[in-house]
Amino acid sequence: MKRYILPIVLAVALIATGVWGYYQYNERNDYHTYLDIQFQRQFYDLIGHVENAQVDLAKAMVSGASKDMIKHLNDTVFQAYMAQEKLTQLPFEHGTIRTTERFLNQLGDYSTAMVNKSLEGIVLDEEEMGTLSELHSYANMLSQQLIELQQDITTGGVNFGDLRREGNRDLGQLNDRMEKFNLINFQERVQDYPELIYDGPFSEHLTDIKPRLEGEAINEKKALEIIRNNFSEEKIRDIEVVGEIENTPIPAYYVRGTRNGNDGQEVSFAISKTGGRILWHLNPREIGESRLGLEEAIKQAEEFLENKGYENMTSTYTTTYEGQSVINFAYEENDIIVYPDLIKVKVALDNGDIVGLETEGFLINHHERNIEKPEISEEEARERLSSGVEVEKARLAIIPTAGKKEILCYEFKVKYGSDNYLVYIDANDGQQRQVLLMVEQEDGTLIM
Repeated sequence: MKRYILPIVLAVALIATGVWGYYQYNERNDYHTYLDIQFQRQFYDLIGHVENAQVDLAKAMVSGASKDMIKHLNDTVFQAYMAQEKLTQLPFEHGTIRTTERFLNQLGDYSTAMVNKSLEGIVLDEEEMGTLSELHSYANMLSQQLIELQQDITTGGVNFGDLRREGNRDLGQLNDRMEKFNLINFQERVQDYPELIYDGPFSEHLTDIKPRLEGEAINEKKALEIIRNNFSEEKIRDIEVVGEIENTPIPAYYVRGTRNGNDGQEVSFAISKTGGRILWHLNPREIGESRLGLEEAIKQAEEFLENKGYENMTSTYTTTYEGQSVINFAYEENDIIVYPDLIKVKVALDNGDIVGLETEGFLINHHERNIEKPEISEEEARERLSSGVEVEKARLAIIPTAGKKEILCYEFKVKYGSDNYLVYIDANDGQQRQVLLMVEQEDGTLIM
């Protein structure tokens, strides 16, 4: 009887192994099906936002009244930024979609700049209207390319979950597949769209500026070490460099890994080749029911930045949507807000996780400044304000302008009627440099 015991045990073990393997196989397939559903939703949303952006832009161009143009341009800004947000959550290698992201970002920026001019009572000139028309054409082109890409994916039986998995194993194969679709065609055709130079909102970086980031050049091995050291608490595994990000102000390594928990959620990073700094971090996990308020989210973001070595950062403006808050931080020196040195932190409101980080503005612009004493006093600057406004708050701030310059200003938060504005008076010559409308919304404050 004993001679049968070992074969029986082995047979049972073999059956158990088979059952376990089958279970794991189904688990893996279920997970990739779940990923596919999530990415499909993001892709549909992306197409919708791009289509809405080009429709809103068309409405703005045919609007006869300034207030109608402002409304439609504001809608364009929202749709462009939401499209950019959805695009970054898709399983495409970051360097491949850089041009598309940049286009969406500048579409939103330029529309914002035209809103600011219209609010000042300035009629857009022929050149500016021509730029809007050209941007509309490119938005329409992108919309068509995305629809064709969606159709190709559907008819080709491509599973987004598998696409993400292939991206981990073989980035070259993923890029070959992308080239068969049409998104890259848009990037090739949009290379020559006009560079948009303007006094954009402070939350965006100056265009075509040489980064001030310094440090030694790092290799791929060092980039992975930086991730492990900076995010050790998240226990990220299977970290690998899957590409390089070029044709950008700060060249970087594109790194992916898997975070323990959250069903093995994939996370991604960009690490600068110079100095080994974290340019951005993205954890596109599903966000649960909100349990944190905005103050708690800001506190989580502040602690995160302090732990990462970013000191003297103060929160400025926030936006909350889909269970997460995006918090803008600006550098503060001697009680002076330095708006160009910007860091954005995205906080999940279900548990306070940091699910997004972007430091490019800070790394490009931050340096030791010799901030001279203002030539005029705050009281003298107040005299330059309209007599019809009520001043609620005043402070010094450094703001960016076109031409890669910075100006020290008095920032006045004022109320006129039922609306709040930010008025910037040059601290040296007393000229009004900028007026921004603060639109208080349920999801945050929109600065226009």
